[in-house]
Amino acid sequence: MSFHTDGARIRDSHGRHRVFHGINLVAKGGHATTGSYVERGFLGPWSPADIDDLAARGFTLVRLGLIWAAVEPAPGDYDEDYLDWIATQLDLLHSAGIVVLLDSHQDLYSQAFGDGAPAWATLTEQPFDATELWSDAYLTSPALHEALDRFWANALGPGGIGLQDRFAAMWAHVAERFAGHPGLLGYDLLNEPAPGSGAPETFGALIGAFAAATGQDLEQVLADFADPAAKFAQLAQLDSESVHRQVGDAVHPLVSAFENEAVAPFMAKVTAAVRTRDGRGLIAREHSYFANTGVPSGQPPLADDAWLYSPHGYDLTVDTPAIALSSNTRAGTIFARHAETAERLGVPVLVGEWGALDLGPGVGEHARFLQDLFDAHGWSWTYWCWQEGFAGSEAAAALTRPRPAAFAGDGLDWRVAGGTLRARWRGTGAGGPSLFYLPGGECTVTRDGAPAACERDGAWVRVPPGEGAYELTGR
Repeated sequence: MSFHTDGARIRDSHGRHRVFHGINLVAKGGHATTGSYVERGFLGPWSPADIDDLAARGFTLVRLGLIWAAVEPAPGDYDEDYLDWIATQLDLLHSAGIVVLLDSHQDLYSQAFGDGAPAWATLTEQPFDATELWSDAYLTSPALHEALDRFWANALGPGGIGLQDRFAAMWAHVAERFAGHPGLLGYDLLNEPAPGSGAPETFGALIGAFAAATGQDLEQVLADFADPAAKFAQLAQLDSESVHRQVGDAVHPLVSAFENEAVAPFMAKVTAAVRTRDGRGLIAREHSYFANTGVPSGQPPLADDAWLYSPHGYDLTVDTPAIALSSNTRAGTIFARHAETAERLGVPVLVGEWGALDLGPGVGEHARFLQDLFDAHGWSWTYWCWQEGFAGSEAAAALTRPRPAAFAGDGLDWRVAGGTLRARWRGTGAGGPSLFYLPGGECTVTRDGAPAACERDGAWVRVPPGEGAYELTGR
């Protein structure tokens, strides 16, 4: 199976409009710089049985972490054992009916600080101090700022070769290895691109705009954001969509400048490298790390005819004990901003990360709200993220619900209410059936108002292709 884009839709080799739903599988690794990929922590803990569980939930996509440090532990030396393991995962997922988006994952740029780049590509002389909330290091760490600045400047590393050039060559090697695999959707070039020394300025502008929009003293707001309890009280003011939008508009010029001046040329370089090895795999491009909070992305279109926009979005309760208090209003504003970017770019959307709801109680309603929102936009998505115990969690239960997977034609709209899916599509004589996940066992289909045939195979329902106006109701 191969895939291509058609305006804001993803289509498969049968011409069907595809909508993907799934989850992130990522083994981030540790800080060791020597040893096998297993000894360095890059072997995923999930099993074939876990993959079967994901397929049984109607998931059709995995965003699979691919860590630069694991692929290239020494300059120009690619770990084929690690890539063999990635190939095994592609095979297992494909056999379960799941396609894969390879994700060059990073958090805090490097394995020296978090995960991502190898130590040899981490150019800094500064010591690194971890922060209580890991992501705060983006704002406070001189070591991280210097390493990121050098990456974005394509500074010369080992062998006198630029860091970005090494990264692009790594992706070319990966693309050559996996191009044409029937389970491959494409390549997510870099997780959450983040500025280096520009990050404190951007955060300062964000806090300043927030203080101005809420009529507060800037120093008091800064003090409150340094205190966890006071911070959550402040965040409640972003339940005003007007305030949230004012803050985003004020910070947008800084985010846009980074995306246009640093990220866009980098994405063009890496895309060109991938295209020397794979001319058809979809390219997924994300926005800046700060756009996760609802600052509008300013990225320009990518000069490629097979790419999609892959935004991330979380309420600011993420990675804290308050995750069950996530706000639908705040998250809704974040994704409304992403919808504006998607409309401007005119490409398909695959939400690469959302949720991070952990394994505890009280998260189901927020998960359902976001899935309803994504359905309303017609977006694909991958939930963040699988962890041991996921199958028994409230989050997993909330993510297991009826959904479309393929329309033989053009999907028009779909929604889930009361556990029942209602979907409409304009049918064509596509080469494959429309496909729906309906675990409850109930299904009725009409074509131009008259009853139409459907075929059930376990939790999956197939509707033969044909011309006309189709409607499906099922659970």
